[in-house]
Amino acid sequence: MNAIATPPALTAFAAWFTPDRRASIQAFLGTLAPFAILLGFGTDSVWQQALIITGAALQFLAGILSLVNVRDAQTAWVIVRAAVYGLAATASPALVLLGFYDEATNAIILTGVSLGLSALSSLLAILIGKQQQIDNAVRLAQAADGTWSVTDLSNREG
Repeated sequence: MNAIATPPALTAFAAWFTPDRRASIQAFLGTLAPFAILLGFGTDSVWQQALIITGAALQFLAGILSLVNVRDAQTAWVIVRAAVYGLAATASPALVLLGFYDEATNAIILTGVSLGLSALSSLLAILIGKQQQIDNAVRLAQAADGTWSVTDLSNREG
């Protein structure tokens, strides 16, 4: 199979970054915003968009951290692709409202993200799909005497 190794530090961070903790971080930032506005650090509109972007970033991080429990590359790619789509679809329009760029640039960015992820998906389908076909067609089996033999599973019945 296409096994993915997970670094221990990432596993520890994923255990710490629970949905409750993510919600607490968002709640903290939401309560910090009015105080910052009161002190003159931005407007209501700016903080609203910043909180939207922060929420999208936290959701993206949570999606990426869900890879800790994934052991095959194809599933990992589906999770990464969904996380990137979610981040781009949320953050890019918020950046338009903040004045970083206009609607036309937003459309180009979202189209570029979509096309780029589609191209990578096609490439991974070629690379991962072929390896999975090989993995599914041939298995090594160890006999009781310790020798290994190749078992052809390509003609098995479903």
